Parts: sequence; structure tokens; C-alpha cells
Amino acid sequence: MAAADRMADIVRQASFILKNAKGKTSRQLAEELSSVELLTAEDFEPVARALVRSFDGSLRILDSPTTCKAEAARARKRLAMIVTLIGHLHLVKLVARKVIHRILADLIPPGDGLESDQVTGITVSLPAEFRVLCSYTLLKVVGHALADVDACHLVAFIGKLVELTAKSSFGAPTRRLVEELREISTTSWQPKRVLTVRAEMVASHVEVSCTNMGGEQVCAFNLMASAKIPDLVAEVKSQILNPFEALTLILETGVLLPHDDETTVGDLLRDLHE
Repeated sequence: MAAADRMADIVRQASFILKNAKGKTSRQLAEELSSVELLTAEDFEPVARALVRSFDGSLRILDSPTTCKAEAARARKRLAMIVTLIGHLHLVKLVARKVIHRILADLIPPGDGLESDQVTGITVSLPAEFRVLCSYTLLKVVGHALADVDACHLVAFIGKLVELTAKSSFGAPTRRLVEELREISTTSWQPKRVLTVRAEMVASHVEVSCTNMGGEQVCAFNLMASAKIPDLVAEVKSQILNPFEALTLILETGVLLPHDDETTVGDLLRDLHE
């Protein structure tokens, strides 16, 4: 009975907060909900599932070719509000990280628009611009938190946004937002775990330098162009006096340094400049 009374009290308090949500920001709502005594992520899960269902519904409306402009505008606004609220709920530990991953994957499906289908040879179309903008909105809220526990996934996803935007006909504002996100991720989030690798071919060797997210150079060295990518990684680690527990190397484009035992550094540079 005590457990039932406790749950009823939690529901009452949470319902009161949600009913009086008008005029409040997503952050304020999330903080108020997190202040409910004894409310846990497990208790909040039904609400989280409802938010995800609303997110899915808005996506379907926007993906439908029969949706009118007015309805699409409302759906875009609703979608932005939902992902912002979910992001803030994640920060106060009422929504699990797997929900954030799920939403990002739904917005920008793995492999979307980056390569041709191996069976049909048909290139998958690029995601709609609103999906990129929605990803930006969510990552602006939770990016710094993901960087603490999931830097590799975060860097890879932002790199994908950069690549998709480069291949698209998106407007200048969207391009600027994606570039802003990439810049924030490499200057403000996790300055000790992610290094940007810059390399330049000079004659038969490659000049390599690495900077942290604050823009500070942490190492510089030369490699033969025939050296393999693992050789580059090993050299970076050897030059850092206190190697980080989890080291992520990214290229200037924002994409992860490939995990490839066969590709030479020279070939990597040539591929990047093609």
C-alpha cells in the first residue's frame, strides 16, 4: 500500500507540473520534474515512452508527401520542442542515454545518404533538412553530457552531419549551425579526450600535429607516407606523457580517424583531398 501511495503522489506532482507547463522552458520543466521527491528514471519511463511516440508521430507527418505546409510547420515546431525536452530530461537523469541514441538514429539513420546500396546500387537519398536541424537542437542540449561517457559515438555522429551537409543543397543557415556544432564539439566538449589530427604531405613524408579541443597543440612529429594508420596512432600515444584513458582521434573534417590496419597515411591524405 505504501508503494502505491508513493506512486500516486509522484503521479500527482508530475501531473501538476505538466498541466502548468505553459510559459515554461523545457529546461525549467525538466528541473521541476527532477525535483519531485523519489522520482526515478524507472518511474518516469511511461512518460518517456509517450514522448518518444509523439516524436515518432511528428516524424511520420513530416515524412508524408501529403502533409500540407501548415501541418508540417506545426509538426516541425512540435518536434523541436519534444527533442529539447527529452534532452533536458536526460540531463536530469529522467531519460536514459539509449533514448537519446534511438532518437539520433531515427533522425539520421546509419548509412543514410552516404553510400549506394550494395545490392541495388541505388544511392539512398539524403535526409531532409529538418532532420539535421533537429539533430542539432538535441545535441546542443546533451552534447556535453554525451562527451563525458560516449565521446566516440558523439564525434562520429557530428562527423556524419558534417559530411551529409557537405553533400546536400541545404541552406546557408543549416550549414552554419552544423559547423557551429562541430566547432563546439572540438573546442568545448571533453578537452582531454578528443584530439584533432592535422597532416600534410611534404615530399615523401607526412608532417602530423595534434591539438586538443581547446586548440592547444599537444604533439607534432613526422611519419613516412608509407606508415600505416596504427603507426600514426601509436606515435601520438607515445608523445603524450599521460595518455588518456579513452583517446579519440578525429580529422579536421570532424570524422573519426579510420580504424584501418592496411591503409597508409599517404593514401588517407590522398583520399581526403580527392
